Amino acid sequence: MALAVMSFQAASVAAAQAKRAGTKSVRPDSSQIRVSVDHLLGWRVGVASTVFRSLTFSEAAALTDALGLASIEGESTQKVSPEIDKNLDANLTSAEIAVVKARLAELRLKMPAYHVDSIPSDDASASKLFAFAKELGVDTIVTSAAPSSLSALDKLATQNGINVAIESPGDPKALMSSIDSLSPHIGVSADLAKWIEQGIRPIEGLAQLKGRLMAVNVRDRNALGSNGRDVRLGTGVAGLQKFLFEIARQEPAPVEQPDKCVNCGRPYSGTKPLFIALDVDPWQVRIATAPQSGMSGGQFATLWQEAKDFEKAVRPAMGYRVEQDALLIPPTPDTRIPADVKAKIIAALPAKALVAPKKPRKLLIVDVAPAGAYYHDTAAHANFAIARMAKNTGAFEAIFDNDLNNLKYPKILDYDAVFLNSGDGPVFIDPQVMDGLSRFVREGGGVAGLHGASYASPDVPEFGDLIGAQTGPHRVETATLKIDDPNSPLTKQFASSPLTAKLGGKGFVYTDEFYHFLPTGPYSREKLHVLISIDADKTDLSPWHVRPDKDYGLVWIKSDGAGRVFNCAIGHTPTLFETPALAEMIQNAIQFVLGDLPADTTPSAMLAHK
Repeated sequence: MALAVMSFQAASVAAAQAKRAGTKSVRPDSSQIRVSVDHLLGWRVGVASTVFRSLTFSEAAALTDALGLASIEGESTQKVSPEIDKNLDANLTSAEIAVVKARLAELRLKMPAYHVDSIPSDDASASKLFAFAKELGVDTIVTSAAPSSLSALDKLATQNGINVAIESPGDPKALMSSIDSLSPHIGVSADLAKWIEQGIRPIEGLAQLKGRLMAVNVRDRNALGSNGRDVRLGTGVAGLQKFLFEIARQEPAPVEQPDKCVNCGRPYSGTKPLFIALDVDPWQVRIATAPQSGMSGGQFATLWQEAKDFEKAVRPAMGYRVEQDALLIPPTPDTRIPADVKAKIIAALPAKALVAPKKPRKLLIVDVAPAGAYYHDTAAHANFAIARMAKNTGAFEAIFDNDLNNLKYPKILDYDAVFLNSGDGPVFIDPQVMDGLSRFVREGGGVAGLHGASYASPDVPEFGDLIGAQTGPHRVETATLKIDDPNSPLTKQFASSPLTAKLGGKGFVYTDEFYHFLPTGPYSREKLHVLISIDADKTDLSPWHVRPDKDYGLVWIKSDGAGRVFNCAIGHTPTLFETPALAEMIQNAIQFVLGDLPADTTPSAMLAHK
């Protein structure tokens, strides 16, 4: 493996330039899989602080944050900081422990794992160790050697609510036989590279652990045995993707409460903590004293690549979890919609389709918000309205189903288009789901997104590229909206609508939760045919300093290969389907994505240049 170079000075400069109040973290605010896997599976991905062998814990923590990681494993033999020349152990004073906690807080880091060579044999010292770990928020103490009295250790771990993982550098059979009768607080710390050097394939070693894996060092090698060498994750014999998938399969079942609340993030549980340390040989790390070319933000190049490779390897495991979770969340029923609101929706819906369908059409409606994602109350209103549209017009069959396997290829070919009804959260983390939807659209299918849909899977850029936007600050507010394309078949009804009468048919004042999509995201008039946007000249945008161009598109269409995409960021409030012109826009959009209603999808920027 090539020598990896890390510039501590570069990371320090980046930290000094961080603009977040009260923090020195330079970790991106945008979601990354290396962080989001924690919420979904309880897996905290980080590094052992000693991978930066010549640095103190405080300095290593800065580099961990610069790598985009949110977790670090502390080490009892490492110095705390240049200012505190003492080991990171239970002998620190309360004031010194407070300094460590403050350092973790200002870098937005957690220390879920803490390594010691051995657990003290006397009760007083052992209790002091556990109290120290608990004070720092440690989930798991990792130890190199099993203590003589495992039963006493088990009792102490149970009393403190802290796990103990005993390292297993070789065949875990003997270790498992010694801890098999103990409580779930006693487990194993695995090292994949050491297993491989011992001739043990990680998936085979995992099978022996019977659910007791609590920490794992992740490194890949090109061959079994001591003659192998380190290689990039996913390119050797570790079988990391299969290994992680099997861990996910062994996880406790997800716990969802679909009816718990509305307009909130629902409770989600069932995960089990696991610390995953990205690992390289510390002797391959050289700390530079000045910024190095190619070291963006001072990132340690090899570990940064390992984090990227890990993200690729873990997606199927995360996808498995999401798909199991989605099966617990039925499509949102309309029973919670008051009768008078249903009457308003029925009155506002078009009586017939704008065009006759070219053939019988099937529209798959998905409103799943898995893993405790934000659940929109108005998902019920949209489901009710779409079902009535199908019944009133006969233009399509509405099929409501949250089984994400429907989006995998070739199953997705059973449908003509997919309607994503405000489902956010990690919907598209499974590569098979994301690839299935993308291929479906490219080859002639359609997809429509409503309101929260653009917030699905913010850690999967491919989805943002497909739907046209991804994340941005938002709140319920009143704004003036303009019809950017009054001639589109999706929006031409606005010209004669009472909704736009006060603004000459060119716009309307509306209250909803408006997304202000980031300039660094995929939203761009260079790619999208914008239909409706916030009128910057008639709206007070002083609370928002998101886009210098003040271009806040809300509704658009685009072509993707042979397929069609529609997205409407409006829809947080019930009035969308109670307003005839807007309800007609959604019905026309459905016909557009189904392939029955042609519409100009030329990007708005290209039209402006003509």
